[in-house]
Amino acid sequence: MKIGICLELFAIYATQGTNPESCKFNMYPCSEMYVGTMDFEEAFKVVDTAVFAKRKRHLKDIEVAILRGSWKGHKYHEIAEAYGYTADYLKQDIGPKLWQLLSEVLGEKVSKTNFQVALERQLTPDVMERIITPNSEFKTHHCDWGEAIDVSVFFGRIDELATLNKWIVQDRCRLVTLLGMGGIGKTSLAVKLAEQIQGEFEYVIWRSLHYAPSLLAILTDLNQFFGSELETLPATIELQISLLLKKLRTHRCLLILDDWETILRGGDIAGYYRQGYEDYGEFLKRVGRERHQSTLVLASREKPIEVVFQAGETSPVRVLEVKGLKPKDAKQLLATKGLYGTEKKLDELIEIYRGHPSALKTIATTIQDLFNGNITDFIGQSSLVIGDIFSHILNQHFERLSDLEKTILYWLAIEYQPISLAQLKSNLGVKVSCSELLAALESLGRRCLIDKTTSALIEKQTSCCNHETLFTLEPVVMSYVINQFIEQIVQDIIEAMQANSIEKLGLLRIYPLVKEDEADNIKAIQVHFILTRVKERLHLKFKDASRVEMHLKNLLSKLRGYSNEAIAYAEHNLLNLLRETMQ
Repeated sequence: MKIGICLELFAIYATQGTNPESCKFNMYPCSEMYVGTMDFEEAFKVVDTAVFAKRKRHLKDIEVAILRGSWKGHKYHEIAEAYGYTADYLKQDIGPKLWQLLSEVLGEKVSKTNFQVALERQLTPDVMERIITPNSEFKTHHCDWGEAIDVSVFFGRIDELATLNKWIVQDRCRLVTLLGMGGIGKTSLAVKLAEQIQGEFEYVIWRSLHYAPSLLAILTDLNQFFGSELETLPATIELQISLLLKKLRTHRCLLILDDWETILRGGDIAGYYRQGYEDYGEFLKRVGRERHQSTLVLASREKPIEVVFQAGETSPVRVLEVKGLKPKDAKQLLATKGLYGTEKKLDELIEIYRGHPSALKTIATTIQDLFNGNITDFIGQSSLVIGDIFSHILNQHFERLSDLEKTILYWLAIEYQPISLAQLKSNLGVKVSCSELLAALESLGRRCLIDKTTSALIEKQTSCCNHETLFTLEPVVMSYVINQFIEQIVQDIIEAMQANSIEKLGLLRIYPLVKEDEADNIKAIQVHFILTRVKERLHLKFKDASRVEMHLKNLLSKLRGYSNEAIAYAEHNLLNLLRETMQ
């Protein structure tokens, strides 16, 4: 069938307000096209244009893979094998969603077996005009995606996207912060959100602060993008902020700034700025406080102090804490990695890692490499594995902590079970005031590094029944902190042995490896996860248990004559290590 249809995609994209230079496709001149001889690339361009017109996004790589394979008559398992996915993932998840999308775009039922015929039937000039007519209130869009990542493979986050959509589109929030641990999926969520709601804005701009640019550099870049009518931009930051806010008032803009934590200072309470970056705080204050019709979205591992003070449930400044994936979404992620196991073991694995996508991806590689994808075999070995990539993320968090925050994490890891504020204060002693402790706990909360629960949620056999707030760590964070603690303890002991001096004992004097006043089950955990591992590391270092025993006895002898305050936990820890070594 011959159809006279113009494939001037350049013109089509222009009517959508997209920068032609950013389009992924070569533009074809107006010509007659024979559908019966249409090749895949021609069909793909038309379908992608139609999808973009309706959804304001292009086809994802995985969707293109299914279309290409289906065009060639391949079955799902053949497509999966060719592109590195599982057949079930394509057949039960991505495939049905794609055909539903094309059904919506083309206005008739589309399936894997009939989409080629459906496409030919729809390619008439009047239908093409209908499917590329934009629905958005804004006919012209200016998008600069900067360093935004590809989210063609994306799992879940339906509730989060719905919440953010409401806040930004319906409630017209001026400042929204996506807060969460590294690798939790803040950036992916921000990109997916921007793709879904870009039709509501005249301008969509993405910028990363990964390399910590100055605020003046960011403002100059943004004001130039908006095409300021001024020949020379203002030289002062205050005037540039005012100029940008003028644009945010006169145009509906979506501005996303990723990696906000890079301009916040480390080694101190969370949320405050590095030297030379304090102006970012004034920028946030004004964006959140002054009237305009735009939205600034931040993605950050730490909550900026201005957001702490301005955010609220009914405020135009709001915060969404991004947590792990829901079990069903985490299972989809694991399925793409080729893992298998019973539903119970899948649920157990996801619970251990709290649905953290980066942790699950990292551990999936380990399970695939060492256990041939068998989750049951992996869980059978008792220790919680973190993996190098996720350890690197946690290292970045840990390096930014204040000394008191590290101390709190060490105590929470040693205690192992949730503890009250009073218990934590008792562990820290008189050197830390209540106000200092509360400030540090708030800071750890702004970093998403501690968990809060209540005594009512703890096991029924506990005597607590007053709904007291308790503090603890997520399993992966706890495992990481214990590893850091053991590394430092072993290093301190080795230095003390080599220097033959108790002055080098460091953490061994400050913290107990095993708390004598704990319940037997907690003491057993502390012995297994801390004391025994310290002993094993010392044996590995000195190659001989008798040498370790000799060094420990020598250090114990040197403690004589010192006050209890000076010794603190050192004698108790050395005796426990000696007993463990002699067994």
